[in-house]
Amino acid sequence: MARQGESAPALVKLSSKTKPSRTKHCHSKCAQSLNTVSTKQTALGLTKSQVDLTKSQMGLTQVAQEFNQRLAERAPFYAQHFVATTKPQGLCFDTWSQPAVYQQLLLDFAKAYPPLAKTTSSIPTGNIPEQVLLSHSHNSKALHSLWGQWYFGLLVPPMLEWIINAPHSLASPLEQIEQIDIAPEHFYLRPHDSGRVAGFEFQLTLTPQVKTAIVKAAIVKTTVLTPPRERRLIKWIQSHLVPSVERLTGLSPTPTKLYWSHLGYLIHWYLGEMALPNIEFERLKTLLFNTQSFEDGEANPLYNSINLLPDTAAHTDNIRRVCCLRYQLVNSHRCGDCPLATRAQAKRAAQA
Repeated sequence: MARQGESAPALVKLSSKTKPSRTKHCHSKCAQSLNTVSTKQTALGLTKSQVDLTKSQMGLTQVAQEFNQRLAERAPFYAQHFVATTKPQGLCFDTWSQPAVYQQLLLDFAKAYPPLAKTTSSIPTGNIPEQVLLSHSHNSKALHSLWGQWYFGLLVPPMLEWIINAPHSLASPLEQIEQIDIAPEHFYLRPHDSGRVAGFEFQLTLTPQVKTAIVKAAIVKTTVLTPPRERRLIKWIQSHLVPSVERLTGLSPTPTKLYWSHLGYLIHWYLGEMALPNIEFERLKTLLFNTQSFEDGEANPLYNSINLLPDTAAHTDNIRRVCCLRYQLVNSHRCGDCPLATRAQAKRAAQA
């Protein structure tokens, strides 16, 4: 999607009806409530650590409420499919990614996208034998690719809002927000009846102190040299996206580069929707898509995941490097910016 300049697009348009005085009053009442809880619990003989834990949980609940409200204001579509919570009820990362569970999701998903074959072309979709769909769900790169697009499509934009906007737009201290664990284990999948992803629950949990120390030691160079937003993006890529892609790649025949192509396309598009200052937008594009490795020495998996063309170039929407294979599925079509179509046009122009 083309860059929309400095104005806030429809997806992320901020509400003009902000009420700072009410917000300040709410935060004051919340602080009083926390102090009251602390006093009462201490009087009941609870240990300081138990009191601190209770206060932390109340603080996380407040962060969840604030973020959900903020997401609803900035990106209402994604607020319908992504919620921050302290009590998730969906499928955890290690549950939905069990081979049997994942294959059942793909089998349900395959019913809407049966295989292209003469043996099934005359059979109504609802009557295609399960063994045919089962083979399709095991072997079709296109089916797994499209499922992955649903997965990352409902995850990436809300997380970019969390990483880029939450630290300075929520009332909670920056330290508390940055200590919230963003590993895949804290994201619970809500499956749709069709087998695709319907949404996510982001379980707000503070990172254990030992784990925090390890993370800080691992990115000490990045912490020193990289601005906070970029540091948070790198941490998210390394601690969440990399293990997620590894897990999906292990479950499907779809190659790793195709998942990173999905991610590169999504991240580039939504950063353009966030109305960031142009200088920051360009810096983030360079960091994420034109840099082979991060400052901690780790390889950047988003490097060359898209065609990062200058704004003045023709066909600036054709940034995909890898076809998503959607056209191979029944009831689907070729994307308008499919790289295969772009290459075909270039070939015809060369032969003319």
